[in-house]
Amino acid sequence: MVQSISAEFGTMEDQDRPDYMDERVVQRNRLPPRAYFLPAEHLSLSGKWRFHYASSPLEPTPEPGERDAWNLIDVPGHWQLQGYGHPHYTNINYPFPANPPFVPSENPTGLYQTDFSIPNSWQNDVLYRLRFEGVDSAYHVWVNGKQIGYSQGSRNAAEFDISNVIRKDDFNTLMVKVYQWSDGSYIEDQDMWGHIEDYFVQTELDNQYQDAFLRVKFHIQLTSAAEILLELTDTNGERACQPEIYGLAPGEIEHICSMGKLSNPLKWTAEHPNLYHLRIKLTAKGQTLQVIDQPVGFRTIELKDGLIQVNGRSIHFRGVNRHDHHPRYGRAVPLEFIKQDLVLMKQHNINAVRCSHYPNHPALVLFANEIGLYVMDEADLECHGMGVDLEHLPSDNPAWRTAYLDRMQQVVHRDKNNPCVIMWSLGNESFFGQNHVAMYKWAKEYDPTRLVHYEGDHEYRASDVCSSMYNSVSDLVNLATRDGDKYEKPILLQEYGHAMGNGPGALKEYQETFYNYRRLQGGFIWEWANHGLSKKLDDGSGSSFYAYGGDFGDEPNDGNFVMDGLCTSEHMPGPGLVELKKVYQPVTFRREGNQILVKNRHDFASLENFLYAYDVTRFSGEDEHTLTSSSGQIPGDRSGPGSTFPIKFASQSGFMRCDTSQPETWLRIKILTRQKLPWAGINHEIAWAEFRLDEGEGEMSSQRALAKNLQPARLQKSGSLLRISGPKFAMTFDTILAKVTGWSYKDINLILEGAGPQLTFWRAPTDNDKSFAAKVWRDHGLHMMTQQVRSVEHQHRDDTDSFEIIVESWIAPPVLAWGFETTTTYTVSSEGRLVIHIHAVPKGTNQSSTLPRVGLEMTMPEQRNVAQWFGLGPGQTYRDMKEAGKVSIWRHDLDDMMFNYEMPQENGNRTEARWVKVTNGNGVGIKASLQRRKKEGNATFEKAKILDSDWAEQPSSPLDDWEIVHHIKEQSVEKRTGFDFAVSKYSAAELDQAQHPHELKGSKGVCFRIDDEHHGLGSASCGPDTLEKYKLKMRTFDFTVTLEAVGI
Repeated sequence: MVQSISAEFGTMEDQDRPDYMDERVVQRNRLPPRAYFLPAEHLSLSGKWRFHYASSPLEPTPEPGERDAWNLIDVPGHWQLQGYGHPHYTNINYPFPANPPFVPSENPTGLYQTDFSIPNSWQNDVLYRLRFEGVDSAYHVWVNGKQIGYSQGSRNAAEFDISNVIRKDDFNTLMVKVYQWSDGSYIEDQDMWGHIEDYFVQTELDNQYQDAFLRVKFHIQLTSAAEILLELTDTNGERACQPEIYGLAPGEIEHICSMGKLSNPLKWTAEHPNLYHLRIKLTAKGQTLQVIDQPVGFRTIELKDGLIQVNGRSIHFRGVNRHDHHPRYGRAVPLEFIKQDLVLMKQHNINAVRCSHYPNHPALVLFANEIGLYVMDEADLECHGMGVDLEHLPSDNPAWRTAYLDRMQQVVHRDKNNPCVIMWSLGNESFFGQNHVAMYKWAKEYDPTRLVHYEGDHEYRASDVCSSMYNSVSDLVNLATRDGDKYEKPILLQEYGHAMGNGPGALKEYQETFYNYRRLQGGFIWEWANHGLSKKLDDGSGSSFYAYGGDFGDEPNDGNFVMDGLCTSEHMPGPGLVELKKVYQPVTFRREGNQILVKNRHDFASLENFLYAYDVTRFSGEDEHTLTSSSGQIPGDRSGPGSTFPIKFASQSGFMRCDTSQPETWLRIKILTRQKLPWAGINHEIAWAEFRLDEGEGEMSSQRALAKNLQPARLQKSGSLLRISGPKFAMTFDTILAKVTGWSYKDINLILEGAGPQLTFWRAPTDNDKSFAAKVWRDHGLHMMTQQVRSVEHQHRDDTDSFEIIVESWIAPPVLAWGFETTTTYTVSSEGRLVIHIHAVPKGTNQSSTLPRVGLEMTMPEQRNVAQWFGLGPGQTYRDMKEAGKVSIWRHDLDDMMFNYEMPQENGNRTEARWVKVTNGNGVGIKASLQRRKKEGNATFEKAKILDSDWAEQPSSPLDDWEIVHHIKEQSVEKRTGFDFAVSKYSAAELDQAQHPHELKGSKGVCFRIDDEHHGLGSASCGPDTLEKYKLKMRTFDFTVTLEAVGI
């Protein structure tokens, strides 16, 4: 919906509505929109302005001399972030009654004033225009007391002619009455003899996509004859073709200039962002009136063979959605911050960005031209807060046609000269109506060189693509196959993989599906970064936190739904972005015998400018040994886009000579840049894979052998306590609580008193859990399971010289009639090793179908602040978010084992671990491993010597031992390797209760969790639930955890 408020006062009646309540008025005296460029002579008005804040536009305007009524404020900037009012976050609902075009009378209003003077160096006979890059959401403008005009559209530029009111030899006063934010303004000069108002650069390739044509359509104002000179040069400053001069007649308004055919120029794509430099020079009577420098990229966008094609080739979108955001400046984003966003995108294998849901800062497309990103440029239009109120739906109301067209024209005119923009978007979630059809028709007529997108048109009458969002993988397959090979338009996911909090899960499955079905051309992850705003704590500490909906007293609000990005609010990579880089990698691998087959999934680039490097590593006990390593250049003649080529290993190499009888031996191969790029240095890793070389089924055990000739342990009973002790250790078991309450080794406490390992099932809900799974889990009482001890028996095992404590329990929630019937066997060896065997059988009615996790939890002394493990790392991994995990022996401090989400929740899990140690800095602590009882007759997995030729079907887990996963009812079964663990300062209960990280005070010790299984993450915060194969289903659990003291 278009939100507009005017500085003009009028009645509330329909026949005499003021501008801000008239959907037919989108501007007064605003100049036509044009391509974005700034002349050499322009004056920035950014800086400190005078500011007056009012609660309503009806309040009287204070006089400039009333000093108490005015304060200083930064422009560009948000007044809400500078002490006036407060930010207000809603996702769908409007923060006022949805009754267009009316808005509340109580509307916070800002009056901005500044003084400026025209530089003496500027010529006298010039035209002056005032430019605003964006004002949220409507405003009137005065210069020297005279009202100049009115405009609306929060993220669209506006220009006004102020030539008749400007004082060239004195100070000028500019006043703007605003109802949201001001994003920057400029004064520009234009020569009165003639100037270029606008221009449209269009490139076209011939039918072979080799030679090119360049055409420039000018909109000009001339009072005398003039000439336009066009000069095109390449990146080295060399002429790309002969300059062209075109004569212009006085009074001429439009002129089309076409340069001669260019023979096979370098083409622009996201992979090869080749730019040429076009200089446009307007002269008259021997005087240069205007010079414009414009980058040009030669490329053709078309819908061909049912696919989006660039320069004759179909492309694959590895995209993200992006908002303009800064944690301290809001939407007034510094240019370097924008550039850093795009650099991070390229470094993480992203090739496309959707400007959601408005034109982003104009610098974004300029940077994207240079760095190489496809851009879907979206009109500033969204009205899904209207719900299903079809009677008042603006999209199908002819009275709103002008407003809708204005939004489309604004974005097209501003960004039309940027080769990175390959698709316009009509807006977001605005239902569908005749006004969208009008937008589409105008865009296609004005700019036939680009495609147009709109997801809300489900019959694709006003969209060149079949756009969808948040589909499940199975639904996506149905969409891709429902029309067979007879389709005219491709499928594109404008939003998927909702990256809110811990997640998203199953990105691998989406990417495999994109590769599997020709009609699917990828999509855009929602979204790039969290939108938290830095807010000082009220405790006087000076510390800040990242605030979201409700933290500013804003009602109604949508809470932390704005914290849904791959990056933090500081735009630093989060675990989701690390995972996405691996999933999006443009090179994939598979092994065949003694060679690795490499598939280049680039659309245009060969791999000749990249290196490959590999190493073979054997893991033995707690040590790792590199057996061999090498690197080499990739041949360009065999590594073109879409090609598959082998990297062979000689029989004398470590690849072949590894001792396969000793697990685990791994080959890791990676693709690296071999030259510096605008977005990466030399040896930047763009792709990698790991393959296990040994053929053993077993997992490496690092347990020490039992010592011989030890003095036998003793058991003493004192009331309800069992005390087992040996020469070096002492352990206490409480038979009432049925758990280990004390454990020391050489008088060093390994656990906190009373906090020994216990079977638990809860995890702090993730944002993806909260919409459904966590509600089910809470309804079934999984957050408050209690233990009823049925029996405790103990005995001495002569065969192993160990003590056994066998506990029969009923672990269940209060009130409900279901639970786990458990048998827990504690075995304590003479040297103090603790082995805990769990057998848990679900019983009763109305059981939960899934569980958050199942495993043991304990609390260790706070000095145990180092974790070392063999498994996937270095960052967190989960069963459906582990593609970025690499097999190695890792070591992290406690703080690095957690990821501090801006809404606290489950985090820091590591999966597929073989062993883990939690110690102090000197290595003193506990080592843990987990074993499962093997089931007989389980033919889920089978060895395969020859792999399926379909790349997308190959399991991509780095721990896959070249086993083919059987498909059962179209759902593959996940292979389970190793176990999960987490080490944290905070308990699940603390994470569950906190709303912000600063509310976490920390437990008394270190929480150590060893899990048999852990539920996947999914993306159900706005999208599909966890895939079936990644859910932790209710069943009988049988596993054994071994704990032993280390470093003592």
